[in-house]
Amino acid sequence: MASFVWGRSPQEAFSNPYEWEANAQFAKEAKGLLSSFFEVLMKKNMCFKKSDRSLEKAEWMLLTDSTDALIEALSNLESKKHRITARLFRDVVENLDLLTFFRSNNSKASKKMDEWFSGEFIPHKVSREYLKEIDGETARKERAKYYRELSAFTHRTYSALCDSYSLGKGEMLVYDTITESRMMVLPNTLSAYYAVLGDLLIQLSKSIGFSYLISQQELAELWERVFKVKSVPRRFVGV
Repeated sequence: MASFVWGRSPQEAFSNPYEWEANAQFAKEAKGLLSSFFEVLMKKNMCFKKSDRSLEKAEWMLLTDSTDALIEALSNLESKKHRITARLFRDVVENLDLLTFFRSNNSKASKKMDEWFSGEFIPHKVSREYLKEIDGETARKERAKYYRELSAFTHRTYSALCDSYSLGKGEMLVYDTITESRMMVLPNTLSAYYAVLGDLLIQLSKSIGFSYLISQQELAELWERVFKVKSVPRRFVGV
């Protein structure tokens, strides 16, 4: 069974951050899965011209960018560099939601995809409105909330900046990278980010599964490698 970090709530991970072995196991599993995804995607390298404007090309480019972003995010987390990692998370959500919209293949999506190929920026709101059409207002609101939480890191809100500080004597703020070792980086922040990365990797996997790039059987085989590994037991009971 794979690490329990897959499917773990970021809030619960923040409250119970000292599962070092589980996080390390998850990182190893995620790295292997992302490497496999990247290998699948690179089979289409040198297959599209710059002038092509097909859905297949958009799929390949957005999925490749998302996979590469999560590879970078994982590498940063392993080095305790959480600030840039949080910003990469939002990029992945924007990519995957935009691709879901493009896949609807209706006239609006085709028009927006053409604009995208022409260099136009397609706001995330467009993707959310499509989600409302297919799954309802509740789904749209939930996705908007998810996106807003990730956007807090990009826009450097106070709460996002506080992830980089611990409290010293007299509750004075202590920046987490005053030493090269990064030993002051909060375990709460790292554990929560590992959980977010796991959720985004599951979302990426589903999107790759909807593409022409891989069969469901091949995708299942990639995940089987993850689940064959014996799970590291939990050290602490979640609250």
